Amino acid sequence: MIAALLQSLIEFIEQMTWERFFRTFWYYLLLDFPRYVFFDFVVVLLIFKQRLRSAISRRQALFDHELQKRPPLVSVIVPALNEAETISFTIQSLLEQSYKNLEIIVVDDGSDDDTARVVRQYDPEQVKYYRLTVRSGKAAALNYGLRRSRGEYIVFIDSDSTLERDAVYEILRPFANPKVGAVAGNLNPRNTGDNLLSTLQTVEYLFTITVGRLVRAKANILSIISGAFGAFRRSAIDLDFIGGQEPGPGNDSDISIRVRKVGYSIEFVPDAICRTDVPSRLFAFFKQRWRWDRNLIKNRLRKHRDVFNIFAHHFNLYNFFSFFDLIFFHCVLAVLAPLYLADIFINYRRDAWIIILMNYFIYTFSSVLELLAAVYITRRWSYFKLTPYLLLFNLYHKMMKFSRLFGYIQELFFFYSYHDPFAPRKVRERILRW
Repeated sequence: MIAALLQSLIEFIEQMTWERFFRTFWYYLLLDFPRYVFFDFVVVLLIFKQRLRSAISRRQALFDHELQKRPPLVSVIVPALNEAETISFTIQSLLEQSYKNLEIIVVDDGSDDDTARVVRQYDPEQVKYYRLTVRSGKAAALNYGLRRSRGEYIVFIDSDSTLERDAVYEILRPFANPKVGAVAGNLNPRNTGDNLLSTLQTVEYLFTITVGRLVRAKANILSIISGAFGAFRRSAIDLDFIGGQEPGPGNDSDISIRVRKVGYSIEFVPDAICRTDVPSRLFAFFKQRWRWDRNLIKNRLRKHRDVFNIFAHHFNLYNFFSFFDLIFFHCVLAVLAPLYLADIFINYRRDAWIIILMNYFIYTFSSVLELLAAVYITRRWSYFKLTPYLLLFNLYHKMMKFSRLFGYIQELFFFYSYHDPFAPRKVRERILRW
């Protein structure tokens, strides 16, 4: 059977013309190749050119000197809810940072485990602990910490994450540019070897966060800072300026969008690495992803849809393309994926499985190119150990496109984000409807 399939594949390739090739693989050539391969290598060329010059601007050099010799106070705010088992690792990674002028603030969102006991073991001069007596949600904890903080720069980090030693220093460096209002840190899964699912997520994070967010930042269209690790200029998120974090799921993307809308840009630093656990069980994984997918509909198609209004006083072309990029490459491509499969099986019945097989080879080769780009950008040769998993990554990637459709349907037709237990009931009842 395999020999017959290979023979059919060879015959199909021999009959291939450029016109037929384009007609058969239009989805990859028009949609996936430009986004996931071409622009990655544009950024690789930019970085190659930058490394050849091996010089930084005078402004950056002066700011780096300031960070090292007269470091401004940085407030690190850690919201916590029942994190007794993990928060000590988070705090320890902060205490071991190469950047020392840190104000570490833990805000306990009404935990009913031993979180308070664990945090209070630390010197209160080093780790400040505040407790909300009633659970009020992650946004409320972040805003409380922001109100209590004194730092010129604010760092938010999840209480189940840890930072590499130079992460805070690296995430501060882009603030040398006064137009930068926020900086996204890089996320690496900590539990890569748990099982196949966690390892495939490691590949995904490498391609979509380490490389993908760098591509968006270079194009000035990055509009998401993960709640797990991100830094803000205090003036950009002052409670009296843009109101701080808003309650409910998607607060991280919402505040990132609002920072852009008031005129700031957002940068991404691949070397500012935060390690976090990813779901290793399938149902927990899908629950997380559906929540993320719902946020795209809630924040970009509803709440902040004025970004598309060219007559709005704050209209910005970069913000327009930022939204267009995410909506097109996530929503539209997720809808087109099953349509492409239908096109193959309806119009190429006899060769349908041959085309599916060729798609598999093409996408796997593209994944190899993406891995090469990621290794060059990060200079971490250890990522090559992920190479065998590229054979399955294409299937995983396709699964995610179909999964997104479910999350979009949940939000478009059922407004599921307003019922998400991510926020307490009393908070959900007060969330503004968009």
